Amino acid sequence: MTTNNKPLVPDWREYLVPVLASISLIIACIIMSSKKYYWNDELFSYYFVTDPSFAKMLAAFYDKINNTPILYFALGWVWDKIFGSEELSLRLFSSLGMCLALAVSWITLRRTYGFWSTSIGTLAVFCTSNIIISQNVEARMYGLFLALCAIAFLLYDQFYRNRQPSSKLLWANALVHVAIVHTHLFGGFYSGAILLSLFLTDRYFRLFRPKLYLSIILSWLSILLYVPAFLNQSDAGKPRTWIPMPDFGDLIDVLNISASPFFNRFFLLLPLAIAVLYLYQISLTRNNQSDLAVKKTDVISYSDISLLIFALVFLATPVFIWLISITIKPIFYDRYMIPGILGWAILFAFIFHSILPALVIDSKTNKRLNFFDNPAGLFSRLLILAALGICLMTPIFLARKFKSPGLTDNLVDQTQYSNLPVVWQIGGSFVQSLHYSPHPDKYYFIQDWEVAVNENSGLFSPQEFKHMDALKRNYPKLFKNVVTTKEFLSKYDRFLVLDYPDHTRKCPLKPVGLKYTVLWEDLQCPQWLEMRILNNEAYKVTFLGNENWFSILLVEKQNGATNMTSSSK
Repeated sequence: MTTNNKPLVPDWREYLVPVLASISLIIACIIMSSKKYYWNDELFSYYFVTDPSFAKMLAAFYDKINNTPILYFALGWVWDKIFGSEELSLRLFSSLGMCLALAVSWITLRRTYGFWSTSIGTLAVFCTSNIIISQNVEARMYGLFLALCAIAFLLYDQFYRNRQPSSKLLWANALVHVAIVHTHLFGGFYSGAILLSLFLTDRYFRLFRPKLYLSIILSWLSILLYVPAFLNQSDAGKPRTWIPMPDFGDLIDVLNISASPFFNRFFLLLPLAIAVLYLYQISLTRNNQSDLAVKKTDVISYSDISLLIFALVFLATPVFIWLISITIKPIFYDRYMIPGILGWAILFAFIFHSILPALVIDSKTNKRLNFFDNPAGLFSRLLILAALGICLMTPIFLARKFKSPGLTDNLVDQTQYSNLPVVWQIGGSFVQSLHYSPHPDKYYFIQDWEVAVNENSGLFSPQEFKHMDALKRNYPKLFKNVVTTKEFLSKYDRFLVLDYPDHTRKCPLKPVGLKYTVLWEDLQCPQWLEMRILNNEAYKVTFLGNENWFSILLVEKQNGATNMTSSSK
């Protein structure tokens, strides 16, 4: 086994690949952002980062709005004050994080693997992953989270090129890990995964570097600063959290290379095609040089070992998270595990690096084969070029293909009841209407704890109640229409209600499987209409239609009727 750990030095022109891939992601962000409205979580980010006062932003952060560490919001607040509060500006902050993660990953892998192997390994995940493409255009922390993990990956690789890292490098490592754990709640898992990778790799190479391990372990102490906020934020997930219990199929979907959300499964055809060409090349070699002994070489290098251990630990991390989810509390969700993309990029780069040299290098003379005398090598290069081109265009293609659901205002305004107050049963749509509607004052959200905790209301309803309560507490002018049942019904006798298409739906009591997060109405089944209106003889409900994804219902109080609702909430 070779132990040469001197990094490969790429030609400056090779950097065009990560530059072009980054441009593709930025263009995709611009295109999709022009079609896409802020959704619930993005609006929560928007309220924080656009607050004129950093102190007020901190106060809102400590409340039950986002169960997330502070770093993204602090940096986003600074970004907002420099580049503005427009949707594209805040989303580009995330997109640039993705671009930085891509570039750093490419640079790290290129120090060990060839240009073609590194490029296809990196782009096959960063330019085709559903998670990357979606989070590339969202004002959330996932671009920053992935970029920090990629930088930690670069430092990890450096620690095996320099076995005795300097104090400056150790401090840099500590600061990066501080940033990771203060960006996302899963930061601790992936910082811990890097520490485990260091332990395992050092054991393999018979190294023991306590200062290096302590640079990570001590960085975790900084999380003590976040504990008070976390304890308050986590109360929003009581008595139940919105993530359902995962089943075994959910774990398999994350690990299964034919169904992974971290890259497009159609790109698996590329290594299969090249493997066929590789076998064809081997058969030609054996037929033409049958008198020569096949030279056996060990292609696993010093750097290969460290990178593969890192990849395997990162790819195995979802198993640990899944075990926590089925034994302690459900937390298993694919975008939370976005750093796993680094593991796939390493694995793909290694596979192509292992196959491609045999297609273009003569094993006897160690010289590059003439393409015209080596059709397998020629076709493999053409396949790689085509794949790179497809990867570079995929983000833009998906962005152009993207269609965003429209807003509700147009459909409501087209009815003869457009002047009536509107009760949104769905909190995410309510905050979206507040943000985009030219008449936000007509929208209301009803706070009713008895309704929220009803067993038929779904996993998310209690958490939504606490989100709305915290939003009204921190932004009272904007959320003045978050009111109690008693306040609203005492003020209005005639109003519209907007709900899911099946407005009488009851959610499963204990849903199991992430399939329920796709059909969100299985996790949130608002019961206010059923409990306070449909069971109240004082009101008449008329179904007006569900031309879009929601139902429109007209509620009218009967003449002379007495309000039978008993709730004072």
